[in-house]
Amino acid sequence: MTARYYNYTTLLPTDWWGRRSFLNAWWRFDRGDPRWTPPNYRSLVSLVQDQRAHSGGGFYAQPIYMEALPQRTGGQTGYYGSAITGAYFEEVVAAAIIQIDPRREDGAAYLSLLKCANDEETLERLLGKVMEVAGEFGCERVIGPTGPTPSWQAGALQNYFNLLPPLHTPYNPPYLADLLATTMEPRAETALFWLNTPGESPNRSTPVATITPLDPARLATDLLPLLAASLASTEDLFPEPDAEEATTLLRWLQVYPVTGWQAEVDDEVVGFVLVQPDLSALMRSAGGGRRLPWRWHPAVRRSPTAGRILLGAVAETWQHQGIATQLWNAALDHARKAGWRELTCGPVPLEGAAANFLRGIGAQPRQRYILYEWAPW
Repeated sequence: MTARYYNYTTLLPTDWWGRRSFLNAWWRFDRGDPRWTPPNYRSLVSLVQDQRAHSGGGFYAQPIYMEALPQRTGGQTGYYGSAITGAYFEEVVAAAIIQIDPRREDGAAYLSLLKCANDEETLERLLGKVMEVAGEFGCERVIGPTGPTPSWQAGALQNYFNLLPPLHTPYNPPYLADLLATTMEPRAETALFWLNTPGESPNRSTPVATITPLDPARLATDLLPLLAASLASTEDLFPEPDAEEATTLLRWLQVYPVTGWQAEVDDEVVGFVLVQPDLSALMRSAGGGRRLPWRWHPAVRRSPTAGRILLGAVAETWQHQGIATQLWNAALDHARKAGWRELTCGPVPLEGAAANFLRGIGAQPRQRYILYEWAPW
């Protein structure tokens, strides 16, 4: 059975109750998908409820969702198919957050946390409504799908739908990439790299830098340039994050345990790496922690067997001197002590320093993601 839709209703909630309705609509869209790993529910609530439009500038986030009535078609000929045997109710057919930073001058709005039914008309209606809102800020194009911040969890998953998505990686139903390609243009491709944790760290050469623990909060202050380097992508798609965006990203990541190291040369921090246990299986079993009983779920007592290399970078003037290898060895030592049998890193652009480094240490790309753009003019 397939479905087409009619009698669309678009909602742009602006108050607390309206945003709560958006949260419920967004959450129930994929709840029937056994491969969907929900995010931490409290983090999602904070993201949606705390971001407000600022009249004098600053980060703008407007939730949007659409409901419609389905028109079912069965085996008979004709648009309406077989006779209606029961009442139909409105369904959530699309949901997203429109993200805009008025301080940026790249003319882009971002389609964050996108959900959309497998229907081309629904997508076109959604993009049209998004552009109506974004056009008031002078935006001329829409880029997506993206994650909680524009440059994090970006892209639509293209393959390996049979694998459990690692923590903080994009997931979508298999049809979404093809659906987006009918209306939007592909702009960038990234990949998630996988590596079995080796028994010992390679390349223990003479150290160039001193490796010390990292305070992640510094990535939103004095180490912001290094964070920007770790998120580097095509310049016209993602301008460098500012302190507000960095703070939002760190708050999203630090709901789970985070460990990091920094590389220092002559008291200057020239690189960093940030790691985290892969708790995706736990979050799927616990339903994102939306309800209190998840705290007593048996999965909570299990030690994760995989880890995530979340972010990492070395200052451009200090690259190719072995500092990245020192940071990588620190992450591997931590992974072995934690009992992680495998590590995932990324997604990162397929062509670039990060991908070349990962290939050099034996990591292999698996999941691929494509970021799309829509410009109506």
